[in-house]
Amino acid sequence: MRKLKLFPKTFLYTFSLMIVIVAVSHLLIYSLLPVAYNFRQRNELENDVASLCEKIANTPDAERLPLVTEFAGKWWADVSVCYDGYTYEMNLLNAGESELLNFSNTTEVVNIIAEETDGKIKISLSQNPKGGTDFFYVERILPNENGYVKATVSRQQIEDAVSTVIVILPITAFLCTLISILSALAYSHMLTKPIKQISSATKKMQELTSDIHCEIHTHDEIEALADNVNNLYDNLLKTIHDLEQEIHKVEEMEVQKTNLLRSASHELKTPVTAVNVMLENMILNVGKYKDHSVYLPKCKVLMEQLAAMIREILDVSKFEKPQDGEDEEIDLSELIPQVIPPYAIIAKSKGICIETDTYEKLSICYPLPMIKKVISNLLANAVSYTPKGGSIRIYIANQKLILENECVPIPQKYLTHIFEPFYRPEYGRSPDTGGNGLGLYIVDTILKTLQIPYTFAAIEDNSGMRFTIEF
Repeated sequence: MRKLKLFPKTFLYTFSLMIVIVAVSHLLIYSLLPVAYNFRQRNELENDVASLCEKIANTPDAERLPLVTEFAGKWWADVSVCYDGYTYEMNLLNAGESELLNFSNTTEVVNIIAEETDGKIKISLSQNPKGGTDFFYVERILPNENGYVKATVSRQQIEDAVSTVIVILPITAFLCTLISILSALAYSHMLTKPIKQISSATKKMQELTSDIHCEIHTHDEIEALADNVNNLYDNLLKTIHDLEQEIHKVEEMEVQKTNLLRSASHELKTPVTAVNVMLENMILNVGKYKDHSVYLPKCKVLMEQLAAMIREILDVSKFEKPQDGEDEEIDLSELIPQVIPPYAIIAKSKGICIETDTYEKLSICYPLPMIKKVISNLLANAVSYTPKGGSIRIYIANQKLILENECVPIPQKYLTHIFEPFYRPEYGRSPDTGGNGLGLYIVDTILKTLQIPYTFAAIEDNSGMRFTIEF
């Protein structure tokens, strides 16, 4: 049975239990019904005889015979009442005391099976020598002891009841067995159906198919189990989705690192080579490089550019992945004035006006160094590419941080590459206007890491460029 599936196993267990109940109940009915019926008849007969004796003692002579007739008719019995010298008899059973007690020759007179007495009434269960049918023999002294009541009552009703039960029991046993089979089938189907549904759904869940749920509505522990399975599967899919996104981000970071290293190696090679050539020629006093006072400052400038580029590269690595717990409440209306001063000095030297409008409050929750770096790089980029006498405007509107600067709008063919590392538009590669090409790349890396959307496009009237950050 251990190897059977759930449905046949449940059916066999249920059916076996119901069959045991049917068998025990029929056995109890067969064994206890005669005893219970016999006990009930004896008690009722005792009560009726006591009532008859009381009525005989309190009834005139002319009215006693109907009482005897009524008793005999009720019990279909032979009754003999003797009181005050009068005798009243009614023989409906035709198995009177004279015949019972004087029946000799071939049969034993009376075979007493059981006897109970309280001193006044005696009920004997005897064998009827005529027909072999058991009967009750009742004898009771009247209350004033002036007479007695004797009655012979047939137990045929009990025998008939027992015979009827014996005939009916096989039929009821068959019907109960049939009902047990149907009930066991229905119960097994009802119990195993939701479990099979859960099993089928979990088999599909093994393939990680989306939109798979256990639809169970039994309002019991099985439904709770199905809900737990659904929640577990949803959490599993969510975890897998998050892992896939994380893997995708890691792959993107790896690609960015590779591109950054390739671009950095190319960008770093140029100033390093230039410094190395100038220093070597100055050591050898070759040609114009004999004038150390001219080329040493140039070497210093190239080394400062090289150091700045290395710092930017290190910043990119540092801001690639924020650490947990670094988020803090930031009020941009207070942060912007703190970032502007260093760039305001450079802008003033170029005749550039920086306007701020931070009257609208905007609170965000992100790592402060990263947000500060984004605003700094955007300001540095705007100051670098805004012509002399131009203006820069930074303000907050509709939960957005917007920075606009007057310049020649960047063509669309350059905008597609503007956030690549070390990329600068062709017209922006002069030392006076261009940086090292990492400023916007760092901005893009930070904003994508923090999942903050942004746009960078030309102003509608083509008077400059607008960078919009949507917090």
